[in-house]
Amino acid sequence: RRGLGIGDDASVVRLGGTFQLISTDILVEDIHFRLQDATAQELAKKSLAVNVSDIAAMGGRAQYFYLALGFPDRLSPAYLRGFFTGLEHAAGKWGVELAGGDYSRAAKMVIAITIVGESARPVRRSGAKPGDWIAITGPTGGSALGLKQLLAGEKNSPYIRLHKQPQPQCRKGLQLAGYARAMIDLSDGLLLDLTRLLQASEVGAVLDYEKLPVSPRFRQSCRQMDCSEKELVLAGGEDYQLLFAVSPLQERR
Repeated sequence: RRGLGIGDDASVVRLGGTFQLISTDILVEDIHFRLQDATAQELAKKSLAVNVSDIAAMGGRAQYFYLALGFPDRLSPAYLRGFFTGLEHAAGKWGVELAGGDYSRAAKMVIAITIVGESARPVRRSGAKPGDWIAITGPTGGSALGLKQLLAGEKNSPYIRLHKQPQPQCRKGLQLAGYARAMIDLSDGLLLDLTRLLQASEVGAVLDYEKLPVSPRFRQSCRQMDCSEKELVLAGGEDYQLLFAVSPLQERR
């Protein structure tokens, strides 16, 4: 088959000696974001980042994207210019080009991005084997803590910056493509996304919480906010780290 179907972070289509990766994501005002929580530039950068992360989760390199934008009349032309300035900066940072799209007036702001990339060896969710080790590229829970701080009225903290400015793991995704058996980006929480990988691979896993990267600073901030550290680490979401399965023999190399 030329295509490998649905169920991964991006669709996979064979094109000669390589594979084309395509993913799409939609963000809706007051459902996925609040305008008062971020500048137009920050919102644009995050919108592109979450799509670039999908390509990284497949072990691929993002190339170009399409933008469909619903824009309310109540927002100013200056806000629209700020959005495209942020989009331009983000595109340059991650090496992708805006290839086209569509624009419409809307009651609320709607941002829909379709991104295209490529990979010589796509890493799917379904390749994990019994005996593999499960690992992540970095800590989780920080974005969810930042959202809680925003909702509590705080304006600035390292965790608020994590929430507003996610960093897709592009370089690590390309590195992991050489030996990871299965991979997924952590957009909806560690436990939920791990479950998706396990179900796709038809395996189970034992999670050792004590081996997860949880910093003393994060623990202290959770206590200050009177929220559950484990709940944020395991179920927080929007961290955009990569979770992957690897053979113990490969890991030791």
